[in-house]
Amino acid sequence: MEIFHIVIIGIISCFAMDIWQRFLKLLYEINPSDWAIVGRWYILLISKGKIYNPIIEELPAINNELKIGWAVHYTVAIMYSIFFFMLLKYDICNASISNGIIFGLASVVVPWFFFMPVLGKGFLGLNTPSPFLACSLAIGSHVVIGLSIGTLYQLFGY
Repeated sequence: MEIFHIVIIGIISCFAMDIWQRFLKLLYEINPSDWAIVGRWYILLISKGKIYNPIIEELPAINNELKIGWAVHYTVAIMYSIFFFMLLKYDICNASISNGIIFGLASVVVPWFFFMPVLGKGFLGLNTPSPFLACSLAIGSHVVIGLSIGTLYQLFGY
């Protein structure tokens, strides 16, 4: 039953982030993450072994990149759920809202120091038109994921 909970928590937490980004779009006209670019990056990683692609947005679209991007997005969220579960399993933390938020804040290193750089946006989004906004959006999204993960593990009794 644990694996079922891990996957469900990952999916729900990812969905919460997606709702958060749609909320920002409605209120502030801030576009949600572009999962087609993530899909394109993943396809190029698998097919050509290319991890760093600073001009990826200028490349032509690849068949099914949006679907693949969404799959990568939800798979990463499930991996976050697995990692949080391991923290619980080895008594590094307990399932709580506060630990979920801390986890979400810690997980923001992934977009800041991996996804943004490999997509040509630089560390901490320094190559974007508004690095502060890029970093802030990543923080917000990851706090939502962490909050969801911490809350759901607590609700499931972990």
